[in-house]
Amino acid sequence: LGWVLAGCGAVVAAAAASVIRPIAVEGPLRTLWRVATVEPEAVGLRLVRAAALIAAGLAVILDARAAVQLVATLGGGYLLYKGLESVLRVVERPPAVAEETEPVAAPPSTPPRRHPARRIAVPALAALLIAGTVAIFVSSGGIGAPASASATAIAGGVCDGHAELCDKPLDEVVLPATHNAMSAGPGWYASLQDKPIAGQLADGIRGLLLDTHYGDRLADGRVRTAIDSTADLRLLTEEDGVSPASFQAAMRLRERLGFRGKGQRSIYLCHSFCELGATRFSSTLKDIHDFLVTHPSEVIVMVNQDYVPPAAIVKAFGDAGLTRYALTPPSDGQWPTLREMIDSDHRLVVLAENHAGAAPWYQLAYQRLTQETPYSFANAAALTAPPARAASCAANRGPSSAPLFLINNWITTDPLPRPSNAAKVNAYGPLLARAQECEKLRHRVPSLLAVDFYRRGDLFKVVDTLNGVGGPGSG
Repeated sequence: LGWVLAGCGAVVAAAAASVIRPIAVEGPLRTLWRVATVEPEAVGLRLVRAAALIAAGLAVILDARAAVQLVATLGGGYLLYKGLESVLRVVERPPAVAEETEPVAAPPSTPPRRHPARRIAVPALAALLIAGTVAIFVSSGGIGAPASASATAIAGGVCDGHAELCDKPLDEVVLPATHNAMSAGPGWYASLQDKPIAGQLADGIRGLLLDTHYGDRLADGRVRTAIDSTADLRLLTEEDGVSPASFQAAMRLRERLGFRGKGQRSIYLCHSFCELGATRFSSTLKDIHDFLVTHPSEVIVMVNQDYVPPAAIVKAFGDAGLTRYALTPPSDGQWPTLREMIDSDHRLVVLAENHAGAAPWYQLAYQRLTQETPYSFANAAALTAPPARAASCAANRGPSSAPLFLINNWITTDPLPRPSNAAKVNAYGPLLARAQECEKLRHRVPSLLAVDFYRRGDLFKVVDTLNGVGGPGSG
């Protein structure tokens, strides 16, 4: 839609330039270039210019692809405008342009008459161009759902970044995953990841382990965990595996920082206590929706440690436009291939830890679909030392017949996590050795390899090795 609007604007501008004296676009561009390259004398302007240059430089460094795309877009828009302007001037040129470009001749006794039909032809042609552009946009489905995922995926020849994965069923593909994926960004007392979920997906994470809670957003912007009974408190402290240190830290925050008063209740992503960090569920689902729309050959698996009723979760997915992407897990255990998931555009698997239902695609993870390793390890040696590998791969939740296999690979040091531990247990040698040992002992390909601080170590390299692929798009 943005391209359509830009194209229509270029048509209108070019049409106007062909019947009235055009504005020299190059003049402002030269002025802008002088401002960027010549340092002003005034101190205030020099500081503003310096800040703008620093900001622009950081933007290029942090997202060079977007910067190149912006430059290409501006250049393409300029070329489009100049091309349309030249075409429309063939039909009609303003007198000013004719005087500047044609040889000087003796002034006529009377001004040359300009045929009115030619002036009418300019807006008529512009309207025709705009109507054609909009018609193509509408007829191609641009105002409805995004273009067919399968068409784009087949054109690219890859599934989750690799052609070799397209014909593998989901339970035979290893996906890089993040534990407490929402635990990152501003407002988190003890982050466990390097970037929020949108950044994780952009970096290549395809498995998300999340916790959903009800929280009350207070007038001061803080979020308080909704604890309405002693049963709720017991669920948080016992079933969620909260350490005494984390529990005491959360309680101190509630008392000292004024988590009191009436608040607006909503679903939040929190690790046990929203006082220690909270991200609105709806905003995360929007990020996931946007990623699926713009990456039609990618598959995502989510495991929700849920403290919110299934109906509320399903409604939130519907409100975010994600229901259309949700895959109903097969009843016979025969998972579709990535290509089949992409062709059907059912590229999102959503599983619940505690309660499921309200939609056929929202099913329990550990009832029949998923099995896992233990997830509580006190030091790096418990995951990296060869004698400890077998114990680290022992059966935990889920039946041995479950097709999906989750390997939990992180160290718990509540209340404060240590990124240095992640660098050790996510390193290529130890992580690959443990994953291969677990695969041999459990007779299952590790569907989800979940870590903390996913950017520390070699998670993606290990996943590629386990999948038997090279770099993105190989094959």
